[in-house]
Amino acid sequence: METKVTTIYDYKNIEIPKSLIELKLPPIDAFIEEQCRALAEKHSKLELPEGQAHVLTDEMVQAEELSGVTTVEEYKDALRREIPLTIKSQQSSMIVSDFLVPQLVQRSTFEINDEEATRESKHRLDLFEKKAKEQGLSLEEYGQKEFGVPTMDEGEVRQYVLYLGRSSFLFRVLAQEYLKQKGMTLDVVSYVEYVKSVAEATGMEEDNVRELIPIHIYMNEVPTVSMLDEMAAWVYPQITFVE
Repeated sequence: METKVTTIYDYKNIEIPKSLIELKLPPIDAFIEEQCRALAEKHSKLELPEGQAHVLTDEMVQAEELSGVTTVEEYKDALRREIPLTIKSQQSSMIVSDFLVPQLVQRSTFEINDEEATRESKHRLDLFEKKAKEQGLSLEEYGQKEFGVPTMDEGEVRQYVLYLGRSSFLFRVLAQEYLKQKGMTLDVVSYVEYVKSVAEATGMEEDNVRELIPIHIYMNEVPTVSMLDEMAAWVYPQITFVE
């Protein structure tokens, strides 16, 4: 039996906790000054005594060729506008991956091939263990670092990664059916159109696009990415900054 979703819950009916969408904007002046110092160091040809900072100039800003930004003050203003937008974008992605997707999977119904789901979960754990080894960390240490929970032991990390793997697999199944219900068909014809659109947008050769994104990756990943983007676009305007 192939795993399939039988009922897709409407994610827009999931209430997002206020603690996730009502944010306090951190002090950004110090961050902006640090960005200016970093840009000044990048462009300055002077060797200054230790402890003396490089000073950003309009000429250095212009060397970055940023659209509509030619002075230091314009650069700072651009950062002040961009930082809140970046925070909102990062927060919306986090809400989708860490909150909405698990909730959506939990509230939808599936006919699950346990062998298939277990295999996908184990694959997620294998990749996680590989990354831990690459960083010279134990599974427990890497899990504590990745999930931000210093009290997790190895067993808890293992179980959580397996849970994430299962949720990710079920969401992939759900996303494929979701797009089908919206009238989007993934086949050879749509793949050809996809390759052309990516080539036009990036300037890559179509053969290079096919090599980078073969059809089996397209069939598996495009529905997931498409639905994640849709959910993030729904979350984004709900995020506000409070005093």
